[in-house]
Amino acid sequence: MQYGHAIPPEYRDQGGAEMNKQGITVNRINPAATAEQRRAAEERAQRGREEQKRAGEQRRRDTALMNTYTSTREIDDARERSLSLPMQAIRSVEPRQKNAQERLDALNKQAAEFKKAGKPTPDYLKEDIALQNSELDGLRRDRERHETQAAAIRARFDADKQRYLELTSVTVR
Repeated sequence: MQYGHAIPPEYRDQGGAEMNKQGITVNRINPAATAEQRRAAEERAQRGREEQKRAGEQRRRDTALMNTYTSTREIDDARERSLSLPMQAIRSVEPRQKNAQERLDALNKQAAEFKKAGKPTPDYLKEDIALQNSELDGLRRDRERHETQAAAIRARFDADKQRYLELTSVTVR
């Protein structure tokens, strides 16, 4: 064992103990962290920072929620107001989609009559069928987009309502 006033360079990364003149340990020196230990510590610190950020964001959302609504009924009313536009869009697409389908069915019927008569389907009819299919596909995409918007609105307001209930419920002990 070696005693002195300074730790020799080859032993700096190892742990040790600082002793007074009577040989009593007065300070423990922890060994230097390995690269893996430093990486793990940095990952823990990063997770801690992310958790603090999430907690701060949740506090901000909770405050906004409590400052915006005074009852679950108000949340339901706000949801219905937010749903009015996508639902109106869906209602406007439905008759257009129905009409487009009827036109496509009529065109397909004409094409079937040509085929039944043993005649080739005219190019103009093939083009009309392709255009009608394209229009119908566009209307379906529009409807799906509006339905997706409505579902997202419902989910957001349902989550807000659930959180509001959690924040306002009185726990009986």
